[in-house]
Amino acid sequence: MAIEVKNLTKSFGSGVTAVKDLSFSIAPGKVTGFLGPNGAGKTTTLRCLLGLVSPTSGSATIDGQTYRELKNPISVIGASLEASGFHPARSARNHLRVMAAVANIPESRVDQVLHTVGLSESANRKVGGYSLGMRQRLALAVALLGDPKVLILDEPANGLDPEGISWLRSFLRHQAGLGITVLVSSHVLSEVQQTVDDVIIIRTGSLAYQGSLASLSDGGSAEVVVRGPNIERLTRVPGWNVRSGEGGSLIITGVSAAEIGHQAFTESVELHELREKTPDLESMFLELTQSEGSTT
Repeated sequence: MAIEVKNLTKSFGSGVTAVKDLSFSIAPGKVTGFLGPNGAGKTTTLRCLLGLVSPTSGSATIDGQTYRELKNPISVIGASLEASGFHPARSARNHLRVMAAVANIPESRVDQVLHTVGLSESANRKVGGYSLGMRQRLALAVALLGDPKVLILDEPANGLDPEGISWLRSFLRHQAGLGITVLVSSHVLSEVQQTVDDVIIIRTGSLAYQGSLASLSDGGSAEVVVRGPNIERLTRVPGWNVRSGEGGSLIITGVSAAEIGHQAFTESVELHELREKTPDLESMFLELTQSEGSTT
């Protein structure tokens, strides 16, 4: 099921516009990262999508319907906006059993999702004794309870240890492989880069970029790191943008590694390193968002 946000605007009574004419679409079968500085409007957008606040104008729909129009929303969309709201004296299993009963979901589904998120051995422990990472897993179990076709997760890696983050990455990729639409809001850019297919970056409530992660990187200027004993000859090649790098290396931009290698061979320049360094997500994110401050 596709997610579509079209000309979405949300203003609050204080005169602050958190989201401004925002439009984007998300296809099934992919993990999409939803990124932006603090206060860029990510949470407001997600709350509009989940029917928690009403847009001032525009729309946010799942498969062409707003959340409130869905006949059985728990079977369509699973969401985790924060790992809280659990009764500290109730076990994870009992919390899920209550939710399953309310939603008319078979109780057998409870143990299935507990196993999926790795909480089977801790299912009967009181949630009050859970770590933040364990509560994150429980929040994910809640989102999975109705076997939804869309997953919306806000900072799902928060509180997870390295093993948990690795598990989450595999889990999200598996869900996308099943045809699930996965939208992940996160501040951990290094982790997003290893997980997502596409990214949506917003700034001050407006769209800054939407597309594949590969296309975002391709949009930057690739840098080539060159190292060797007599590489100073390469600084004299006409038209090349060359600057000094760390440890006596050269950084050359606007020229492919293959071209540099050919030129070095032609001029008998010995190379010990020839490495293309493409822009990472963090640098591209900062380039797209640092020119303006954030709102709410």
